[in-house]
Amino acid sequence: MASRLLKQLCELDIFTLMVFKTIYETGHANITARELSVSAPKISRCLSSLRLAFDDELFYRRQQKLKATPLAENLYRPVCDFIQSVYQLELQASSSRDCRTDGSLQIAIGYGLLSALSKVFGQKEMTDKLGKVRLYKWQNDSADLIHSGELDLGISIEIPDNQELQLTTVGECREIGMVCRKDHPIWQHSSNITLEEIARYPYVYMTIKNFNEKIEPLELYCQQENLPPLEMDSVEDIEEWHAHLLTMNSIGLVPATELCQTDRVSELKCCLLSTSEVEKLKRTLALPCYQLIERSDDYRRYSTEQRQLITDVVTRLLSFRVLPEERQFGT
Repeated sequence: MASRLLKQLCELDIFTLMVFKTIYETGHANITARELSVSAPKISRCLSSLRLAFDDELFYRRQQKLKATPLAENLYRPVCDFIQSVYQLELQASSSRDCRTDGSLQIAIGYGLLSALSKVFGQKEMTDKLGKVRLYKWQNDSADLIHSGELDLGISIEIPDNQELQLTTVGECREIGMVCRKDHPIWQHSSNITLEEIARYPYVYMTIKNFNEKIEPLELYCQQENLPPLEMDSVEDIEEWHAHLLTMNSIGLVPATELCQTDRVSELKCCLLSTSEVEKLKRTLALPCYQLIERSDDYRRYSTEQRQLITDVVTRLLSFRVLPEERQFGT
């Protein structure tokens, strides 16, 4: 019996064990398929292989979720340990033949910071202190790439599901910028533009995970203040947002650090909201808080000094009360 089980276990691949782990954690086969970027039939085939190998149902349907059997409960921790061991093997193998001959830091940057950090990290003074840095846009798989060592660290408002990664808060979004066409009628108001004035015009925002997926702060503010409902649209990326601002004569609010992108569009104009208006938004919904996302100390390929320099820059960018084009490292 033991030899038959061992033979069948040896025939299971790593991916099938990842399917087991993800189904256990999510309770849904379709979510597992989405997280592992495969089709639902493949998840079904893997689950059949697992059930055959262990001669157990492993998961049964209960209240629209897949609930683990007692055997699956006992298997979960060993499976997690085995997958982690495989990750460590990959890490050691990749470290011995690291293709990054230039020694650059690989950092994934979340919404609102990529353009601003690119400007700062490209300055000679910063390069002399930090070394060469390659920045990537934060993606759905960025946390996994950090965990596996393909990226060194991340800075994002998105909280990864991987509990083995370490999170350190580096700052919250303190300044909000308003953007619209230069010929938009709102510029006829006083320089201290209010949320009430903005709410009178068409509004567009970018949907950001872990922030405004359910409701946008300005929308919530209008509801709480009994203002007329916003004429509002949502978009998925910065280019679509710019296009909406230009063609629909709409207004948008973004973290002040994101205004670096707007500087490149000559037809658009931006300004910072006053502190009192930002506080109004904060009372409705907490503004984005950025996290430094990294592996444990033993697996980092950067120094404590480099880490501190990066966090200092991010904190400084998030707290300055000036437009992005005026920001220089060390000023």
